[in-house]
Amino acid sequence: MSTSRPENHAHARITRVAPGVHFVEGPASNWVVLSDGDTITLVDTGYPADLAAVEQSLEACAPGARLTTVLITHGHSDHIGTLPELAKKHAPRVLAAAEEIPNIRREELHQIGIGDILPRLAKPRYARWTLHAIRAGGLAPIEVREVEPVEPGIALTLSGHTVIPRLTPGHTPGHLVFALPDANALITGDALITAHPTVSTRGPQALGDIWHWDAPAARRVFAELAEETCDRLIILPGHGPSHFPA
Repeated sequence: MSTSRPENHAHARITRVAPGVHFVEGPASNWVVLSDGDTITLVDTGYPADLAAVEQSLEACAPGARLTTVLITHGHSDHIGTLPELAKKHAPRVLAAAEEIPNIRREELHQIGIGDILPRLAKPRYARWTLHAIRAGGLAPIEVREVEPVEPGIALTLSGHTVIPRLTPGHTPGHLVFALPDANALITGDALITAHPTVSTRGPQALGDIWHWDAPAARRVFAELAEETCDRLIILPGHGPSHFPA
């Protein structure tokens, strides 16, 4: 179970998962704050409109600490939306899979478009999601140039925490998940989620095929992660609440 009760900060719900590990459930997508008290590593950054919530969550989780590193699971706008502003203000290192960097830099674009969603707008859940995504800046240009490649499988020490990136292509070409062995947790991005505004189901699940760059690969990745994690690890997903083993 989590070690503290969730708190709300500017429409973001914060759960302390382990010492120095906080899961933040934002209005439509999530991020994770890792800290050693002096520095912060942020995993994903929400939509552009989530900037105030992101900044407030950093201060709430680690008062006075400096944002030194940002890890990116993948380059969709709801996961890198506030990164340009955070980069201007804090100048952190930004790390992602080499395969994902063209998507983050917008040299390529692997993301659902208006043409993909239009046939589904008659469904209320899709209509509500689309309206929120547009209002949150989902169509705004996001320019991120300074991104460094991270080596999958090689453990990093960031803000006092061991972080092991793992390449999980499918949702996007260079999607990463991040293992936090000291916290018995896995940051799963969109490779495995626990809820989404467009569906009524709750609990560990895969996003629908419409959302993926390579749907068969994404399904395989989900099956592997579900088998490995659901009864063993704390799941910190890109969408939906955290999931703790029974």
